[in-house]
Amino acid sequence: MTEQDALDLIEPIIRQTVNCIAEKRYEGISGCAEFADGITYNMLKEWAEDHLAVNGLSHYDRFGVPNNFRPKNPRVIYHQMRVYLYNDGSGFAAEYDLTTDGEKNDLTLMMKCLYKDNTLKPYIEGFDVL
Repeated sequence: MTEQDALDLIEPIIRQTVNCIAEKRYEGISGCAEFADGITYNMLKEWAEDHLAVNGLSHYDRFGVPNNFRPKNPRVIYHQMRVYLYNDGSGFAAEYDLTTDGEKNDLTLMMKCLYKDNTLKPYIEGFDVL
């Protein structure tokens, strides 16, 4: 599997998940992917809503909203969605930087996809503040 293959596989899942978050339809997230061990729907909702409140943000953007972020170093290319292939071939991790009004808001959706029974299964691991 290449990084592009992984991006192609995870993009529709991240799209659905991010749109559920943006529309505050947190109950729909479980239809996108399973939750990783120790993560629950209520935890994810609480983390997302707390991040908005603490940072004075009104909302999260839907997937695909053009972002206004430009790195200070012009040689650096910013990628809002990233994948990291596992060296053992068991799957990959994925990250998506959430935005508000096209600006990064420092909350990153963390996911992983693992091969189980010859099928790639997506899991939501939660959020990270980067």
